[in-house]
Amino acid sequence: MESPFVDGNPLYGIYPAGNMVSFDNESVTVSVPSVQTAKDVGFDEEAAVSVACSVSESLCFQSVCGGIKLNFQMSGVTKVELESVDGYALSGKAKLKWDEQGVPVVAEMSDSCYILTFNAPDEFGFLPGKDYFISTLPCNLYEGYRLSIYKDGLAADYFGVHQTVERASYITPIDLVESELAFDDPDAPLVEEERPELDATTTALLRQYQQNPTEENKEALMEQMGIRYDKVVARKKSKLRELEREALTPDLVDEMQEIVDEMVENRDIRLEQQFLRLIDPRNDDNPDDAWMVLRGVPEQDAYIGYAPVTNAEYAVFNPDFSYDAGKDNYPAVNIPIAQAAAYCDWLTAQDTSHTYRLPTDEEWILAAGHMPKDVSMNSGYVEYGLTAVDAYSQTTGACGGIDFWGNCWEWTSSVDANGLYIIKGGSWDSDRDDCRSEKSDVVRDGSQGYANVGFRIVRTAPNI
Repeated sequence: MESPFVDGNPLYGIYPAGNMVSFDNESVTVSVPSVQTAKDVGFDEEAAVSVACSVSESLCFQSVCGGIKLNFQMSGVTKVELESVDGYALSGKAKLKWDEQGVPVVAEMSDSCYILTFNAPDEFGFLPGKDYFISTLPCNLYEGYRLSIYKDGLAADYFGVHQTVERASYITPIDLVESELAFDDPDAPLVEEERPELDATTTALLRQYQQNPTEENKEALMEQMGIRYDKVVARKKSKLRELEREALTPDLVDEMQEIVDEMVENRDIRLEQQFLRLIDPRNDDNPDDAWMVLRGVPEQDAYIGYAPVTNAEYAVFNPDFSYDAGKDNYPAVNIPIAQAAAYCDWLTAQDTSHTYRLPTDEEWILAAGHMPKDVSMNSGYVEYGLTAVDAYSQTTGACGGIDFWGNCWEWTSSVDANGLYIIKGGSWDSDRDDCRSEKSDVVRDGSQGYANVGFRIVRTAPNI
């Protein structure tokens, strides 16, 4: 207990007493440790801070902290690391004031930490089936948190979203499945996942919507898709925090910040695009041809080219088109919009069953899908020039086509406010960030050809 009970000064109580930092007539400052060790009671008693404030002769202690409740069924877990991916304070020195209801609230923070370590009681690890509690300050974890679980010298990451730690309450990771944890070297860098498979819950909700496409079923599916999307964003935010801590590559920090900002800003658009792709019932009627189903577009007979138009393909249309020997399978570049459209018209004239054209910006994005962060591609001067369209196998888009990112930009039929044509996918001399599928602010004059701009085409049913 602190503060003399005279002249209306409040009487403060802090437990544990060693967590008191300072006090005045309006507030008390306490510390919550960033490193905690579980005791027999299931939590670190030195971290579960309670305070009291009274101007009478009695004190009523109230919890300062909330946190996360864990209960592992597996054995051998020796440590858990908790991170707020938004960098919000989990521990540190908290200046507390009391609101009108007499509840302690955090007014100011100092020496705050957004990563907290929770150690097992001994080298044998947390007891399977026992409840353990990580104590944190009240914290908004709705947009994401990371739990790194350490076991047998390895670590596995779990990302949670849509949860908030309130004072005196403990959240539980709602969909943590121990059998799905992927343990790896804890010193390995956090690598972005490629396009993940649908989980069982999303698959079941998708099937439910397909069988009964009501608005209620769509909302349930979209909600689950939103959770999965937000987990991906949380993972990228955690990567951003890691890059910030290393502070070795400011350009990478800026690039990752742009990616996170774009994903947050365009969340609803991306989810709608993914929804349209998922519910598209079409199958590829000829898996061996060069046309991939363009899922999610209104035209039900829309397909997109497996790769950008190659030198050899374009030269059949224009015999005067020249290129270096041995580069038949390189993308055809230096072609203005009018000539790309003429190539499409030439194909249409030879095929009474289909119409050919350039894709729109949105169609290109639907075909490519999201670019995996660590995809291997021809960008950033990895190669000093163009490569064959099939040189980088990881550049496979959501539709199954290749060479979507890097190598050469691709024309679209979409224009900006100034009538300039939007180009997509980046090129061999582009920054990786410029190759992102959603980046739609790079434009070119359609009347010119460019040495790093090619094109891919869409095939649809003929206009009757």
